[in-house]
Amino acid sequence: MQVDKIIQDNKHDPNYIIIDENINSIDITKSGKYHFIYNYNKEETKKVSINISKNIEVTIYEYHDIHKIEGKTFFKINYDILENTNVNYISVNNNLLEMHKKINFDISSKSNLKTYSLEIGSNSTNEYNINLNEEGSSVNFNLMVYADRDILKKYLVSINHLKPYTHSVMNNHGVINNQSNCIFDVKSFIKKASIKSEAYQSSKVLTLSDNCNAKINPQLLIEEHDVMGSHAATYGRISDEVMYYMQSRGINKIFANQLIAVGNLLKNAPEDLLEILTREIEKRISHE
Repeated sequence: MQVDKIIQDNKHDPNYIIIDENINSIDITKSGKYHFIYNYNKEETKKVSINISKNIEVTIYEYHDIHKIEGKTFFKINYDILENTNVNYISVNNNLLEMHKKINFDISSKSNLKTYSLEIGSNSTNEYNINLNEEGSSVNFNLMVYADRDILKKYLVSINHLKPYTHSVMNNHGVINNQSNCIFDVKSFIKKASIKSEAYQSSKVLTLSDNCNAKINPQLLIEEHDVMGSHAATYGRISDEVMYYMQSRGINKIFANQLIAVGNLLKNAPEDLLEILTREIEKRISHE
């Protein structure tokens, strides 16, 4: 994703917001699409609070504009979503720098959050904390991870049902190759008295090499009886027979890996995001 071109083409659009050291808080009061471009060149933690008003429909795209070629990046983002609001959150991390990110979402009554995060960059440790604070709040969380070489990807995801009639779906998908590592440490929690709540969780990692490692730690913690929930975790190696069959049909190894990654990572992506996410995955794998 060419962030410089995005900035240049949309520099006069008020819905394209460059978040630099001078911006610590953003208020969204109208429905629409918003593009947040995080601009950083220091290693200190960048903290931002984003407040989203009630009764609106919002789509947020997250980009990163990096001005250094080595080191690490750190930032914390807090989203406060007021009642009766729908939010789509879309991010693509293809950074060469090591990233440490903490994101917190507080969701109010009858509000819904959908997230689609594609992680195809360098080493990263990301924490997502989602609080369903009031009745009728819900989240559909989708994390898509690709790693190769000796890259380490670690993700900690917590969804907390704090009131009755809350609903969550969590999907974590990974495809890894070479000597890379992928860790999903994920938790769904239903607090006592949060009746009629539902929490569903699924995590899958597909390995393309015998030398990569996947670890999934799923937790479903329930303090209330009158609820529904499930969790599942699977990981495994793509069979040599599948790779042989694809290559015997004239498909080279890089293209085969692209097909496998796209097919496994984008199962839950909406149709309007398929093209851009597919393009990012294919571009990333072609430069292995």
